[in-house]
Amino acid sequence: MKNSLLLTSALCLVQFSLHAQVTVVAPTSASNGVLVVRPATVVVQSQDSTVLHRQLSKAPKMVIVTQAPEAAVTTTKTTTVVNTVGQPNRVYNSERNVVVVEEQGQSRELPYVTLHVLFVKGSAKLLDGESKAALQQVADVILAVSKTEPGAIYDIEGHTSTDGTSEGNMELSAARAKSVFEVLTQNYGVPATSLSAHGYGQMFPMYPHGNEAEMQQDRRVLVVRTK
Repeated sequence: MKNSLLLTSALCLVQFSLHAQVTVVAPTSASNGVLVVRPATVVVQSQDSTVLHRQLSKAPKMVIVTQAPEAAVTTTKTTTVVNTVGQPNRVYNSERNVVVVEEQGQSRELPYVTLHVLFVKGSAKLLDGESKAALQQVADVILAVSKTEPGAIYDIEGHTSTDGTSEGNMELSAARAKSVFEVLTQNYGVPATSLSAHGYGQMFPMYPHGNEAEMQQDRRVLVVRTK
């Protein structure tokens, strides 16, 4: 039965609720403005509340970098579509658990944690009680941080492996994003104003030509502190 399951996750944002940010990012090649920094070996560890709290209570850092071209953005009432040409550079450093975003002459270093959740293969349904418990644990940490830092905001950032089609990964990601967002806000009391969600599909894989075990690690959900 384990073979019928996929480690999460890929997210692509859909319209969740009144306060949710809705963003659709166009697919692009994995090498376009992307650098992934990872350890030589990846060890999956259990979530630890102390570690989660320490990581999610770190405020984002900002420094000045070489001027980058402005993003080309088209906007509708509910959706912002970022064209490939205007994508900011993103550097994922899994050793330090930060993503560095370089855009418009500034570099932002955003701390993140990886959610330890599983979905039923091909669906947005959480697999088991352990996955729900992992989301509750993260929700508790976000609520605890918000008590001392009420302005803290987090983005649910999703990624997939390069297995499958770009369109299919985006569609599945959207459903999983909605599932995670709703569990955090409706089941565990995280205010929607403290969260956004953003999907990248297969745009930023750590292992673009990896084996199945490596691609499973690309099916990941990050909780990124953005403010």
